[in-house]
Amino acid sequence: MLICVAQGVYTVVAIAAVGICVPPLGMGLATLIGRKNFSAEERETGKAALVMGCVGVTEGAIPFAAADPLRVIPSIMVGSVCGAVTAALVGAQCYAGWGGLIVLPVVEGKLVISPQWLSEQW
Repeated sequence: MLICVAQGVYTVVAIAAVGICVPPLGMGLATLIGRKNFSAEERETGKAALVMGCVGVTEGAIPFAAADPLRVIPSIMVGSVCGAVTAALVGAQCYAGWGGLIVLPVVEGKLVISPQWLSEQW
């Protein structure tokens, strides 16, 4: 990602930044939303995963993927792809060589999906 920043290719950085933070954020949110489906230990791991996702550390999803790889790995792959494609479609640009919510202040094109944007695409 740092090479892309050095070359001024900020769209690729934004796409990667989204792909980095989605797995831990998704698993962390799942432990909050579906509390009944997770043990107390997994809920605590989910809290740590949320923090890791906010600062761009993908490894927060590893404990969940190791515990149930057949369900977790495909779901985080699909979530990351959906997020990355959305970032690409809206033309997001990240000027920091890092991922996670912590870089939102230096991202252009964030959270811009609106009816107007959708109508402009068609």
